[in-house]
Amino acid sequence: MADSLKKKTISGMIWTSIGKFGTMGLNFIANLILARLLLPSDYGTIGMLQIFISVSSIFVTAGFGMALVQKKNPTHIDFTSVFYWNLVASILFYFILFFSGPAISRFYNMSELTKVLRVQSLSLIIQAFSTVQTCQLQKQLRFRELSIRTIVATLMGTIVGVVMAFMGYGVWSLVFSHLVSILASVLLLWKMSSWRPTWEFSWQSLKELFSFGGLMALSSFVETLYNNLQGLVIGKWFSSSDLGYYTQAKKMETIPTDALSQVVNQVSFPVFSALQDDKSKLLLGVRKNITMITYINFPMMLLLIVIAKPLVILLYGLKWMESVPYLQILCIAGAIYSMNTINTNVIRSLGKGKIYFIIQMVKRLIGIAFIFISIRWGVLGLMWALTSYSYVALLINSFVNKRLINYGFLDQLKDVGWNFLVSMVAAVCAYLLCLLPINEYVIMVLQILLYGLIFIGISWIFKLEGYVVFTAIIKQYMSRFIKRKK
Repeated sequence: MADSLKKKTISGMIWTSIGKFGTMGLNFIANLILARLLLPSDYGTIGMLQIFISVSSIFVTAGFGMALVQKKNPTHIDFTSVFYWNLVASILFYFILFFSGPAISRFYNMSELTKVLRVQSLSLIIQAFSTVQTCQLQKQLRFRELSIRTIVATLMGTIVGVVMAFMGYGVWSLVFSHLVSILASVLLLWKMSSWRPTWEFSWQSLKELFSFGGLMALSSFVETLYNNLQGLVIGKWFSSSDLGYYTQAKKMETIPTDALSQVVNQVSFPVFSALQDDKSKLLLGVRKNITMITYINFPMMLLLIVIAKPLVILLYGLKWMESVPYLQILCIAGAIYSMNTINTNVIRSLGKGKIYFIIQMVKRLIGIAFIFISIRWGVLGLMWALTSYSYVALLINSFVNKRLINYGFLDQLKDVGWNFLVSMVAAVCAYLLCLLPINEYVIMVLQILLYGLIFIGISWIFKLEGYVVFTAIIKQYMSRFIKRKK
């Protein structure tokens, strides 16, 4: 049983990584093209509306998806009840957003937002058809299918967005790229999953799931409100162009951190839930997760800080130059994003819904206070406030886990300390290359090469745990690949 779960976990991590990094690559390529064809204000327009759609999505799902994954043996009527709830709620919130369009446009003083919102919010109804099928595949640890679905759907959305941008549709290319991607994702899920809804519904089933899922939904609401409040504040108090610079910087920082976090979240939550009755194995799994993820995340974020300026100019052009300092500051927060994800997953997987809700409320209220206090110092002040908040959140999360599984902040620092130290040494050495009197793009290439050489070299010399585990996994899959070829 333990060996089987371990194999499924490793396989899940690998396939989810393929899916997320494949999606990341496609989004990256699309963003390269779209950023040169569109204006910062186009990205800012989408950012202004995101908070309304994201918050509505929380009420549509109501945390039932998490509750289905966390529940040990959900029944068929559990799944059908959640399916019909999602569908009816999505239609209701679509019409709420549809008729709220003019008021939202007046709030931002941008009349064109009404049409964009009314089309973009169709994603709520489309996504309602995906929650149950996704939960089914996650419960079965069928991450291969989920990853294939994600890559294919993203590719289709990317093609539509790029073609529309070339044809001069502006912000609408971003809207329809998203809608097509979601629609393709739903169609593929229904093809891959054999589950189909029947005409059964139970309020009692929803009530039982809501005891955990409701608290998750409330927590997600506060989380979503906090994450999207940044865009609302920038769009309202500054400008759509400022929001566009922030959105582009956030997107570049999010590509690696969010991909890693989603890999961790999608795999670790069901696995941690399966281990919830064995605290010693759960603790071991959490420590392994944090060590492995930071071995990848720390060097990526620090390297991105070092090469931020030439990279942004090379990829997106001089018109995006103002997003460079935003990107560098956000990467400081991004370095520990996955650690926060793992810590919160532990609390959720143990079914501690009330504890999870309370700490999420406390953290987000602190974060919201940081946002409004920092407005007086401009967008850069807001960036530093968001970064400071991330580290406060890690302290709170690890404090709770110290009591739940005896794995606190200092324990986590010990586990990730070498990963950070080696990443920092490589970053300092790579940064010193800026002193060379040669082309900045040549310097950027040399920085990447030197950074990788130093990081991998030190990892090999001191046999860091992350290096040992990842090389073993690579060798294992390479040997399998060679055998298949023979």
